[in-house]
Amino acid sequence: MMMLGVGGVAGAGAGLPLVLRRRTRSRTPPPSMVMTPLHRSCFFFRPQPSSLSHYPSPSPCAADDLFTVDYDPEEEEEEDEEGSPWEGAVVYRRDASVHHLEYATTLERLGLGDLSSPHSRARAATMGILILSSPNLTGTKDETPVLVSLDVARRRGRLRLDGIVRTVITLGCYGCAEPAPQGIFANFSLLLTEGRVEEPDVVDLGTIFEEEQTKAPVLTGSQEDGDDEDIDWDDRLHFPAGEKEIDISKHIRDIIHLEITLDALCSPTCKGLCVGCGENLNTSSCSCNTEKQQAKAKNVQRRGPLKDLLKPLQRSF
Repeated sequence: MMMLGVGGVAGAGAGLPLVLRRRTRSRTPPPSMVMTPLHRSCFFFRPQPSSLSHYPSPSPCAADDLFTVDYDPEEEEEEDEEGSPWEGAVVYRRDASVHHLEYATTLERLGLGDLSSPHSRARAATMGILILSSPNLTGTKDETPVLVSLDVARRRGRLRLDGIVRTVITLGCYGCAEPAPQGIFANFSLLLTEGRVEEPDVVDLGTIFEEEQTKAPVLTGSQEDGDDEDIDWDDRLHFPAGEKEIDISKHIRDIIHLEITLDALCSPTCKGLCVGCGENLNTSSCSCNTEKQQAKAKNVQRRGPLKDLLKPLQRSF
């Protein structure tokens, strides 16, 4: 049995110290108590005439002097963890004194583990894309680092984030289908607005058929500055004044997705695959070319009397 002194609980006695008792064995509850499956622990409060420094021996109490308090430790832990971001998330926190931010995460933490490989990690280390030791990001030894730099520009009711993403992704070589690590240096811009972002019904695409743009898109509640017209509507986020932070990991992931190409090469001198036998010409050679030359020579010999006309024709063309 655990006994703790508490005071000032409504309904337990005005101005009297209280004793908190926790049951350690099963006991039939009195009729006035209502037990539910949520009650992991039941607490009983009973007024005591003595001071908080002295606790009398526990004694049975009447059912009218007891009432229950719902307490679920697991539910309390879930509420504490609900607002915390996942490890490796790129979260912008509102701070008027900060104008430049640096973030470090990995492809695996962004859900892009398919683009990570030992080749991308080796290339990233060669390019100087490294994650320094940080207590907020652990276990990144076998993961490909992603570095994000942000510059913050503040305007009335808006925040503009201009940044660059640096990382290395692994694609398939267009020539030989071997892993081809590709460095990424992608610029991006985000516009955080206190007012809701509403895309207009008619989107002006700019100069079309030699007609100049006459009006710019408008954000709800204010006229946009000319510098923000180049930001796409998908990159404009609602960031209320009462919010302290916003997760921009999804946009970083989308930026990396846009860098995936189909014409990646493992090397500028990649020879590709043999179209005849499929052999990788970068690591080995095949006899397909020799066989073609021999077949061509045989065809020339089979031309009969006309074979002597081939050489003059070749010289003339």
